[in-house]
Amino acid sequence: MSVVVGLLAGLGFIFIGTQFLTANMKQVAGPPFHRLVAKATGNPWKATLVGVAAGAIIQSTNAVTFIVISLVTAGATTVRAAMPIVTWSYAGSTLRLLLASFDITLVIMSGIALVGLAFLLGYDRDARYRNLVAALLGLMLLLYGVQLMVAAAVPLRDSTGLHAVLAIADSFYFWGFIAGTALAAVIQGQTVSVIAVALASAGVIDIDQTFLIVVGANLGTGIMSVTQGAGLSGTARQLNLYQLLLKLIGVAVMLPLLTIEHYTGIPLIRAFVTNLTADAALQVTAVHWMFQIVSALVASAINNPLFRLIERWSPPTSEETLSKPAFITPVLESQPVAAITMAEQEQLRLLRRLPHFLDRARIDAEPYPSDDETARLAANISPSVLRKSGDELADAIDGFLKNTLRNPGKQAEMDRLMGLWNRNQQLHGLHIALAHLGKGLADMRKIPALAPPAAVIAESTHAMLSAVVSELDDFDADSLPIIRALTKDRSEVLKKMRHDMVERAPDLAAADRQALWSAMDQLEQTTWLLRRFTLNLAEDRRMEANP
Repeated sequence: MSVVVGLLAGLGFIFIGTQFLTANMKQVAGPPFHRLVAKATGNPWKATLVGVAAGAIIQSTNAVTFIVISLVTAGATTVRAAMPIVTWSYAGSTLRLLLASFDITLVIMSGIALVGLAFLLGYDRDARYRNLVAALLGLMLLLYGVQLMVAAAVPLRDSTGLHAVLAIADSFYFWGFIAGTALAAVIQGQTVSVIAVALASAGVIDIDQTFLIVVGANLGTGIMSVTQGAGLSGTARQLNLYQLLLKLIGVAVMLPLLTIEHYTGIPLIRAFVTNLTADAALQVTAVHWMFQIVSALVASAINNPLFRLIERWSPPTSEETLSKPAFITPVLESQPVAAITMAEQEQLRLLRRLPHFLDRARIDAEPYPSDDETARLAANISPSVLRKSGDELADAIDGFLKNTLRNPGKQAEMDRLMGLWNRNQQLHGLHIALAHLGKGLADMRKIPALAPPAAVIAESTHAMLSAVVSELDDFDADSLPIIRALTKDRSEVLKKMRHDMVERAPDLAAADRQALWSAMDQLEQTTWLLRRFTLNLAEDRRMEANP
């Protein structure tokens, strides 16, 4: 009974320590680490070093991956550039396993004493140190759990029952690999390897099977990563898939070598690690580390094919494609003339989307030309999602223009940049107004009394938007009067529509009447913003013609 309690207590300390260590080291790394990762992704060698350091510091490759995913989602880096960080973070995370391989009872006791002193002096309540103190406590608990498991498991070496079970298990060589995979798919793979180190140190499990548990635990880590990222899609999911491929590469190399060595006696992995050290725990750590290095080296050699594969499995979503800039880059920020041209191209992308806010509200929406970017991507995009992607793109343009304005060049260029920035705010407002209008009209079509006016507003607004966008797409001297006519004040027409609606449906519910009135207000706001955008553009063209 004491053996079982000791093993369970050891596992408890390992689980608690792992949670404390990884959660708090992630906080210790904080924003500075995010910035370091963002800078390192442009250089493969820097990314490799940062990946190793990130794994060693945070001690959770899943945490490193999700930090990188947040940077990819924010547009601070790309999946391809971030791959080396994820690849090499596994090599750094082996540090925890290495520490667990040594009998460092004195170090553990000293560490606990140091944590206790930190609590006594109040460092656990100080925002600057509390995460570091908690992380150190987690590491000490983890290492103590390993020591406890080793001590509790030693009597099992002489257990006839355990020997009988292991004899049956040994008749199937791959049981350790299957067990390691299954366990690591539920709990953290590194934790499974730590447990394997403890059992190997106690001599409970044969070293061959311990090696297989470690290989399986790595595969289980990849499976867990994909499972945890099940709610992700597009580029955010690509790094999770990459983790699984990385582990499959390691398994494809390590498992056949271990199998060949077991059945043929040809000296390969086991012979190599036993020549390095006679300590079973260090042998397990060495195999774990070899797995990471082999995976990283092979993946680095075939990085491009791997990226094409995961991009095929999880291509960017329509929302991502619509929200990412296609023309502007940070390189252009110091070149005002080029920056103006590229920002105008991005704004045209936003303009061309305006009619699509009403696609779901129209009765018979005709197909759009195949070269219409939004029509190709927005088949199932709601007005709210179209607005969100537009907001992100408008924010990217806004940041780009602000950075360019820090060094605008000539006065004429500054004026044009300011005009672009002003039009960007108006485009942002148009997306907000049309998102509300498109959703409101789509909802109104479900109400019999509101369906006819909703259809009229949807069709007339769509026709107006399409005509205005067509003129703005190729703006010239003749465009301004046409757009002025298209965007003339509609207050009298809308007032008459309200009056007629009251007469035709005097019993219309207050909520339905409010929805119709709100749609008309959004239409007026849209018209006004389009007119202001056009006047701003006309002024910009005048400055361009007369610098």
